Amino acid sequence: MAKTTQFNNKNSIMRFYSQLFYLLFIFCFIPIEAFAQTLLTTRAESFITLLMENKSVEEYIDPHELDISNRLGIHYENVVNKFLISYDFEDEIRDQIKNHHLDYQIEIYDLEDGFSMLSFQIPTLDYLREFYFYRNLLVSPISYYTRNWFTKDSKHFRIILSDTLYWNSYCTENLERFYQKTTGLLGFPTEQDKLIQQQKIYYIFCHDEAEIKELTGFITRGLYNIANDFVISTFNAHYHELIHLLVNYRLKYLPLYTIPFFQEGLAVALGGRGGKEPQIILNLGLFLQESMMLSYRDLLCKTNFNKYDASMSYPLSGLYNFFLIKEIGIVNYLKLYRKYSGSAEEVNQMVISETDLPAPKNWNNFIVQYMDDSDISLDRNYPDAYFVFENEKVYIAEKNDRYYFKMKDTLLISGSHHPSNFMSKKFYEIFPAGKYRGEKYLILANINEISIYNLFTGNLIANFVSAFSIPARTVPLENGYFTFSVAKSIFDEDFKNIMIH
Repeated sequence: MAKTTQFNNKNSIMRFYSQLFYLLFIFCFIPIEAFAQTLLTTRAESFITLLMENKSVEEYIDPHELDISNRLGIHYENVVNKFLISYDFEDEIRDQIKNHHLDYQIEIYDLEDGFSMLSFQIPTLDYLREFYFYRNLLVSPISYYTRNWFTKDSKHFRIILSDTLYWNSYCTENLERFYQKTTGLLGFPTEQDKLIQQQKIYYIFCHDEAEIKELTGFITRGLYNIANDFVISTFNAHYHELIHLLVNYRLKYLPLYTIPFFQEGLAVALGGRGGKEPQIILNLGLFLQESMMLSYRDLLCKTNFNKYDASMSYPLSGLYNFFLIKEIGIVNYLKLYRKYSGSAEEVNQMVISETDLPAPKNWNNFIVQYMDDSDISLDRNYPDAYFVFENEKVYIAEKNDRYYFKMKDTLLISGSHHPSNFMSKKFYEIFPAGKYRGEKYLILANINEISIYNLFTGNLIANFVSAFSIPARTVPLENGYFTFSVAKSIFDEDFKNIMIH
């Protein structure tokens, strides 16, 4: 028999052992990543099949990554793989593949540092999903792209930075202050706060939108990554996305979707929008209400909400949610928020019942009172105000809770703290050819607008726009100086400690 002949042949036996020894010798020098790549190839089809069937893929996920995703204990109804929210296949794609027997392609690419990427494509639909693996276990693409970034921990935050030049300790302290204020308002129990201290809110600060696209696949200035409970942003103080995370954490067990009037309205009411403090956006909502350009009743279902540009729907829903919290209290508000949450299909069909909302007269009374509370007022005269500072650019006085300004068109103010090795992105956005010297505040004035920025956070913290005032008013100009007053609460330090540039 051939087998007998083969092993009775001395030369054949010698060749066999020689080749075996050679292969074992070579394998000793093949890195483990190569074996992982082979294993990944054999498991890829099984992994994709589980996703197609909407089954758990937990056995494929790196345990450390899974722990991070589950660290805050937030659970969503009927979500099989929280770790893959926004990365998983949509139900429509599953149905199309099942019903139309669409062909798909799987390709695997070697990446740096032991990582691999599994590409899933449906060419006829121009559909692409990419899954990242480390030594054969599924990881978040965020872990891959931020693996060499800088990390700084505070009491409640883990700050992950692509470039430390655009971050400073004030930014971290500011997030901590916002966290304390917001969790107090939301009524966080002690045990929830303790868990945050242990597990941290991950705040991933990107240099630009291109970095965010690498991490998430989305072109945006910032977002709340639900799969891992991360805030990912180009802003140093992205309160809006942080609110989304904190509300979900406060509720803990909830559906994945909420009607946008509440979901976005609450995030605006407490967090503004990217780069703008809440008061800025709420003032725009007030203008929309007072000018009768839009009514909150126009926004009570998702279809109508999405008909309007976000520059209109977000401010007015934000103002109404701000009113609603004050009117019914946070406990009742969160019950209402939870009531109007559900599956994507359920939320698409929801219409907020006006019987669940306060009487219209209460809203009207709130609007009247709210109009009296202005961060920036166009005051020409300020008798009995006390002198604070004066040079050729500006005269500043104070009285009670306001500062009074007479200034040229541009004013840079340094505070008591000068962060070292920090560059303000907002400064260079406004003054591309300028030289930043650690200034904290920037005030810009012209006949139609006053804008006040915190250059440490990059946020617009107060704003007056002539076109959004009722009746329309322009900024007073006398002998080349603009005259107005600003609430002291806009600034977080006393002007006795400032330097004017």
